[in-house]
Amino acid sequence: MDMKIRFISDLGNTPGIWYAIAYFLSALFFLSFNHNTRNGLRKWGPVCGLGAFLMAFMHITTGCYGLYFLFVMCVVITCIYFIFHLCLEGDFCKRAYYTIRAFMLGEFMASLGWQIFYFGVKNRGVIFDALHQSISMFTVYFVILGIGILLEKRNAPRNRELIIKRRELVMVFVIMLILYSVSNLSYVVVGTPFTTQSTPELFIIRTVIDFTAVSLLVLYHELCLQTVEKIEAQTLKSMYEMQYSQYQIQEENIALVNQKYHDLKHQILALKAGASEGTNDYLDQMLDEIKHYETSYATGNRVLDTILSSEGMKCQARGIELTCVADGSILSFMNPMDVSALFGNALDNAIEGTEKVENKDERLIHLTVDKQKSFVRIFVENRYTGNIRFRHSLPLTSKADTNFHGFGIKSMKSIAEKYGGSIQASAEDGWFKLSILIPT
Repeated sequence: MDMKIRFISDLGNTPGIWYAIAYFLSALFFLSFNHNTRNGLRKWGPVCGLGAFLMAFMHITTGCYGLYFLFVMCVVITCIYFIFHLCLEGDFCKRAYYTIRAFMLGEFMASLGWQIFYFGVKNRGVIFDALHQSISMFTVYFVILGIGILLEKRNAPRNRELIIKRRELVMVFVIMLILYSVSNLSYVVVGTPFTTQSTPELFIIRTVIDFTAVSLLVLYHELCLQTVEKIEAQTLKSMYEMQYSQYQIQEENIALVNQKYHDLKHQILALKAGASEGTNDYLDQMLDEIKHYETSYATGNRVLDTILSSEGMKCQARGIELTCVADGSILSFMNPMDVSALFGNALDNAIEGTEKVENKDERLIHLTVDKQKSFVRIFVENRYTGNIRFRHSLPLTSKADTNFHGFGIKSMKSIAEKYGGSIQASAEDGWFKLSILIPT
């Protein structure tokens, strides 16, 4: 086994610069479509520095074999990982997952590009110089990345975030390790039934197996996305049913509270008729205190009235002022379960954000439901404090465990899209604003 690093630039060896550029472009490709990519310009200096180091390192180590080859690959994977470490939010598993995918995509791009160039030089009279190498390399890279962009854009409307845990990471690592080892076996060992010293055969084996690895990783990624979608669909369905059951309980409780309120009010008024002046003051105070339990919402939609009454009691308990201007009659085309889930989640999120405001005079929530042309407009704005991160004009959950939170926003988005509508949010000047448009 040859243990020396050989600096070979002949046609039989893919230049290291081809691999370095492919790795770097692959990493940028996955970052551009990832939901958790960090924003800001400060990260691009170190990223470009890593890219330059990778290109210089791969150029110097072109043609190495044996154990040195394994060392070079370890350095390469580490560089790719640090690119994701700088740019991608998340834990080690998520960054390592995309590192493996970028590495294998880069391998395939470089393998296919050099094999096509090799064929052109050997069989089609292509000149073996830097200009034709560059043309061949960037043509193949852009075609492959273009196909990748089309595939990612097809998935973009799904707006799903893949949850990467140890199991998913181990799976892609095993796929990468097995197929990459087989594709490059001839570079490490010679003289076995599974290796070759024929350059055309080596290129074909390497390219085909790299393509297989990339395809398997894409299929596995798609399978994981479908699993996430099924889990979300089941969770949202369970949440709808639970929220509607809560609504039915709330409706009964509020009806009972209203009945008791009116009975008690009449009893107090009867007592006032024959009470002394001092007692009247005390009875007036009692009337003021129980007045909070009177349902004053009459929007024209029974479900919305119940939700507003229930959420209004929560606001009173937390010192939040809830104001509402709503024409509930325009919601008659919507399923009662959807109305319950939509407004319940919107007001729950508003209450959660508003109760964190220290100044009680600024704990405000405004709800508007009206019709604008051929659309129902649902607009909720509330005071908030702190920072809110957004993705696709929707807020991300502030909970530490993002895997099991954030379903309120997903629920509202699902309901809006069910009726052909849209939802978006913004935050400015201490106000969080949620706008939902649904065609009628």
